[in-house]
Amino acid sequence: MTVKFKKGERKMNAFNKIIGYESIKKELIQISDILANIEPYKALGVAVPRGLLLHGEPGVGKTLMASVIIKESGRRAYTCRKDKPNGDFIKSIRKTFTDAVAAAPSIVFLDDMDKFANGDERHPDAEEYVTVQSCIDNIKGKDVFVLATANNIDNLPGSLLRAGRFDRVIEIEAPTGEDALNIVSHYMKSKKFVSKVDPETVAKMMDGRSCAELETIINEAGLYAGFERSDEITMDHFMKACLHNIHNIPIDVLNQVYSPEKSSVRNVISREIAYHEAGHTVIAELLNPGSVTFISAYSSQDKHGGFTSVSCDNRVGTEKIYNDIYVSLGGMAAVDMKFGKPDSGNPADLKRAFRCANNLIEYNCVLGFDLHRNSYDDSDKLKERQENAAAIEVEHCYRKVKQMLVANSEFLDKVADRICRRGIVSSAELSEIKQDCKILPNAV
Repeated sequence: MTVKFKKGERKMNAFNKIIGYESIKKELIQISDILANIEPYKALGVAVPRGLLLHGEPGVGKTLMASVIIKESGRRAYTCRKDKPNGDFIKSIRKTFTDAVAAAPSIVFLDDMDKFANGDERHPDAEEYVTVQSCIDNIKGKDVFVLATANNIDNLPGSLLRAGRFDRVIEIEAPTGEDALNIVSHYMKSKKFVSKVDPETVAKMMDGRSCAELETIINEAGLYAGFERSDEITMDHFMKACLHNIHNIPIDVLNQVYSPEKSSVRNVISREIAYHEAGHTVIAELLNPGSVTFISAYSSQDKHGGFTSVSCDNRVGTEKIYNDIYVSLGGMAAVDMKFGKPDSGNPADLKRAFRCANNLIEYNCVLGFDLHRNSYDDSDKLKERQENAAAIEVEHCYRKVKQMLVANSEFLDKVADRICRRGIVSSAELSEIKQDCKILPNAV
């Protein structure tokens, strides 16, 4: 990303340490420029932001972003994190602000601020937060900028987050799409992967995972390769690292799957499990081609079950919700169609389908406004009508799914057969299967 600066200003090269997150980087660069070059802003008569809070799940790079802001601001920073007993920690908070005022212009960095108190959203008046709030109010007009990070913003009192204390609040989400691809490419550069391991495929498999997870899994793949004394890191090494470390599939199972002798795998996979996962896969691929990242006949929760990994669907609205219902019902419908009996499958599939159907009926009003959830009618009679409508809608979707599977039975059979033979099927293998089949995406 290139940012234009006026004469006399310096480029902020430290931001090159942050991979991806281009839109967020632009905002952080602006804040850093305000802190480093405050006079042009004062000349315009504008008020300088008093604080910035970066929040998001662990491992997404909040502390790195904060450290880059501190470096590019040119200001001295005073860091405060929970590393003392409660009584001493209160004193430490006050001292941090006092020291920052004495060294102004400066920055107070409150790292993992949501961990300052042991409470939760039901305890917003913890002494630690009251102290932080008081200290922020006391430094008004003293050229001290307050920078903070938090994993769970819900643990912080709303009064602390208001404008005038933290004027900017930015959520840092786990990387997806282009951001995930850039981060994966960065971490893969220093590793010796075989040329056919495509960063785009790896990024799609890890879509929505934190930066820390991306780095760890890519490194784990290298550790597996090193243990095998392999000259290069293969896709099998990456799959093994991903399935074991993220999805908790036992390593002995993965060693069997990826061993040169795979005959032991063929004898243990139930055809019902294979068709169940194939059903999810076929419906997902028909509705959103290329969305399935891999299929596993194994699961950490149930040694007799499996799961299908589908990348994030960025679509919004009722289309996405209906697609979620169709994919959820795909496994059950495939077993029903192939074996002529109900599929116990994964109870979570049905729960997800009904949850989505309720969402469509109660909030999206797809079956009329008379079923809309509202505070004026919370009667048992309305709930009964909503439940009946949801059951009818799920039944309707189930029939559609079965029709789609019947029209694409060749694709379904070949996917199920590959699952039976391999146990775990990658997106590359799935693409090969699709090329050999006649796909009818608009079967319904």
